[in-house]
Amino acid sequence: MIENVLPKTLKKVVDEIINLPGYGEKSAQRLAVNILNMPRGEAFQLIKDFMEMLEKVHPCKECGIFTEEELCPVCSDEERDRTTICVVEESFDAFAIEKTGKYKGLYHVLGGRLSPLEEITAEDLNMVSLIERIEKDNVKEIILATNPTVEGEATASYIYNLLKNKDITISRIGYGLPFGAVLENADDFTLSKALEHKTRL
Repeated sequence: MIENVLPKTLKKVVDEIINLPGYGEKSAQRLAVNILNMPRGEAFQLIKDFMEMLEKVHPCKECGIFTEEELCPVCSDEERDRTTICVVEESFDAFAIEKTGKYKGLYHVLGGRLSPLEEITAEDLNMVSLIERIEKDNVKEIILATNPTVEGEATASYIYNLLKNKDITISRIGYGLPFGAVLENADDFTLSKALEHKTRL
């Protein structure tokens, strides 16, 4: 029996992918093999695009949305309602909401959600900067649009308790979204209805 049949370089890549959230061993192997099976020119172009992304894309200094500029297009838009902030877990949740065309306020990206199993605490999320923005910008409403999962609900509850004594309206995105769904995977109509039926907490 031959030991260590898996090439060392391939195993190293698979192990690195496993460290990313949402990837197990099988999905990591599948991604690595898919890249290996790509035509070499396309694979190298993909790697080049990754490197360019790492050089150019960074969180908006105001809200945390991924952008290539100092401020994202939402924060730099003077016509947005600056008294309302929609709190989301990740940038792609904000991008999904933007596609509906129904929301005209600003965003705040937490950079994740509370997860004791993954040892993600409030200190690991952009909670402090949210408080600072509320106090600095005279915010009147916070919409909690964390994902309708156990972790997302826990995160929304934590933020609600953090803000409930402040003189602001706190709303929760409506359940046009089924429990366990992820915002970036929802269709535009479902997200539109969820925004329309947000509930005050």
